[in-house]
Amino acid sequence: MTKNICPRAISLTSIFIKEQLKEPIAFFWIMISPCAMFYFFATTRQDPNYFSSNYITISAWFYAYISSSVALFGFAFYIIGRRESGFTRSFIYSRESKLIFLLSHFIAYSLISISYCATFYLTTKLPFGNYALDELLNLALRFYICFIMFCALGAAFSLLPINFQNSNTLLSIFSFCMLILGVMSASRPNPITDALNLANPLTLASQIMEQGLESNKLITAAIVLLFIFVLYKTFKHLRINPVWSRY
Repeated sequence: MTKNICPRAISLTSIFIKEQLKEPIAFFWIMISPCAMFYFFATTRQDPNYFSSNYITISAWFYAYISSSVALFGFAFYIIGRRESGFTRSFIYSRESKLIFLLSHFIAYSLISISYCATFYLTTKLPFGNYALDELLNLALRFYICFIMFCALGAAFSLLPINFQNSNTLLSIFSFCMLILGVMSASRPNPITDALNLANPLTLASQIMEQGLESNKLITAAIVLLFIFVLYKTFKHLRINPVWSRY
């Protein structure tokens, strides 16, 4: 069974990646917009010593935001979308096909997320100093942990009995609330927003990006376990049409 799953999963992964490349506007917008926002914030601060600051501290929030965008509006959003496209109805009707689909889907968006991370690094690092491979690999590992955390949250959304439009609205509201709560807490400290921000996944992701995995061992372990649990539940309860309604 494993021999059949691996090549089929790799083949389907390539199809999913090519599918994303067929929508270049959305693909490049998620890649370019954080870079543009990064430099916009840099210019509006009017701080001559801005590019002398610690790069990881300055960029942590942006990496966290990119990881959430790819996980929620890529990985999770398209799981729900394929339910209405006829993809799951036509192809995902057995345990093996569900495993191949989820594995391929996750690998595809993992590769896409890492490409976004590398692109952001290459675009924004140079004003702070020379590129460093070890720094990029370290950031990519932190980024990937944040990515799987948001994948777990997004996969939980995909288990809800919602359609494509409703999922877009819910994920947008969720993302907007995380963003606003983080901005409010950072710009104007308040006991209420600070307390709420402790449960903000975007703030947690920013903390992981800034402090590293060594300083957040328990959180990292909890994220990995949560991801495994949610992915198993997604595999077990993936909403599909029965075999007899495939045609």
